Amino acid sequence: ENAPLHFGSNSIGTKKRHCADDRLPNLSQRLRVTHRGQMPRFAGVEGGGTTFRAAIAVDDPQNIEIMESFPTTTPEETLQSVADWLRQQGAFDAMGIATFGPVDPDKSSETYGFITNTPKTKWVNTDVLGFFRKQFPGIPYRFDTDVNAPALAEFSMNMPKDATSCMYVTVGTGVGVGLVVNRQPVHGLVHPEGGHVKVPRRPNDADNFSGTCMFHGDCVEGICASGALAAFHGCDPSELPSLSDDEEVWDVFAHTMGGLCATAVLLVSPERIVLSGGVMKRKSLFPKVRAKAQEFLNAYVKHPAVLEDIDNYITPSPWGDEAGMIGSLNLAKLALEDAEGEKDAGDKSKSKDTTFYVGLLVICIAIPVAVTVGVLVGHYFSTQFTQGNTGAGYHHTYDPEQREEIMRMLSKGAEGSEL
Repeated sequence: ENAPLHFGSNSIGTKKRHCADDRLPNLSQRLRVTHRGQMPRFAGVEGGGTTFRAAIAVDDPQNIEIMESFPTTTPEETLQSVADWLRQQGAFDAMGIATFGPVDPDKSSETYGFITNTPKTKWVNTDVLGFFRKQFPGIPYRFDTDVNAPALAEFSMNMPKDATSCMYVTVGTGVGVGLVVNRQPVHGLVHPEGGHVKVPRRPNDADNFSGTCMFHGDCVEGICASGALAAFHGCDPSELPSLSDDEEVWDVFAHTMGGLCATAVLLVSPERIVLSGGVMKRKSLFPKVRAKAQEFLNAYVKHPAVLEDIDNYITPSPWGDEAGMIGSLNLAKLALEDAEGEKDAGDKSKSKDTTFYVGLLVICIAIPVAVTVGVLVGHYFSTQFTQGNTGAGYHHTYDPEQREEIMRMLSKGAEGSEL
């Protein structure tokens, strides 16, 4: 119940775990031993704009055995460094990959697993999934955004069993939004890009600060990302942690993030909103964001979660900085379970095929045998009958001349009757 999250030999936290595995189509309790006769080992890759991280977990995505970080430079250098490190960790059974976006999560697409038109120009059209498939062939993979992956992990491991939805927001160098709706991560056209939603500005803010997003100016990311906050305050992003909680920049942040949460409540109606990322390490932001979300909603949504228990509705992740990494490792677990499910389905199909062909063989043998037996039995009883044995306990003699005499007598007697 109270399970420590292990990072190497050190515990990195304890949380109340809600076992909700039965709510996801491919999540099961039976996956405990792999074809190698050991607990399954999962490899996770979390690709961030400034840092890539890789980790190995054993049996449970939360049971992180070892983890390493790599600076995000060029695709060739960064991905190769991650692959070289993973290779040093020994065999693993599946890999989950979650990266910054935009990405292509459509499995039927030719660019599935690509980072596509990202503002990080060196990473445009980078085949991340294809790279790792070539490095580690023969294992199952699952790929998603760096916010959908932790959203799915939060939903599957930290939500009540009867829940169907969850929203995960990470706030750092950018703002990403992951969504689980009807127990599935949302992809749709591509995937959610909630960080680029615009919400109403505070009076006079638009005149003083136009935002920093290269696409939309004062969208949520253009106001709330670390670079935008630093630009508003007039400092370097590295100085943000040292600022007082009373600085105006945090009120601007709370107004915009509260507006995003209220918009999500009205549009998607998630059963929990999880806020994470480097900026959200400032715990004083949570009550401010909650208050602004309630102000935007203005008691329109009549639900206790919003009106009375908002502290547990808009909430930090119990995993802290490890939420994204656990999300990637959870993708690896799902990939392995998908592969096991496909194998089971194949075995059942083979079993049905075998049953069909065995039955067909039996029929092909049985029909000729039955016909042969029938002919032999018919011949036997026909022979017995012509020899006078009726099988009724007496014998008769078959006399053709006597039969003809009987028939003449019957015909003659019928001539004077109505027969």
